[in-house]
Amino acid sequence: MANELLGNGLLRPFRRDAKSDWAAAGGEALVRSSVGQVLGTMAASDFTQGEVPWNTSFGSLLHLLKHQKNDAVLQELARVHVVDALKRWEPRVRVTSVQVSRERQNGENVLSIRVRYDLIDRQVPGNNVLLAGLEQTVLV
Repeated sequence: MANELLGNGLLRPFRRDAKSDWAAAGGEALVRSSVGQVLGTMAASDFTQGEVPWNTSFGSLLHLLKHQKNDAVLQELARVHVVDALKRWEPRVRVTSVQVSRERQNGENVLSIRVRYDLIDRQVPGNNVLLAGLEQTVLV
């Protein structure tokens, strides 16, 4: 039932599965892949072109935060960019929280973004929640 409501499609980033075919999935796995795709794709801004030529506004503005001072303002901007992008491009999720923190990984300072969202089963006022409390981490 969940796959019918959430769809089926290719997982991103594109990769081969055990049958030497393109990896595909449905339900929660497809939505998780789509959330990563939205947040990892550069959307058009005043300073950059969008990454997807046929729809330059697709994606998020997280790329604008690279090489900026890693402080509380940057963390709030990251939170806003995540919420805005997912609200616009992924109608199957309702963001419940975004936690942004500074972390050290392999000697590098990174911005860790943990997104918690609910999967919804239809796009109508008062959406019914299908799965609640899913969490995903994105490193910028």
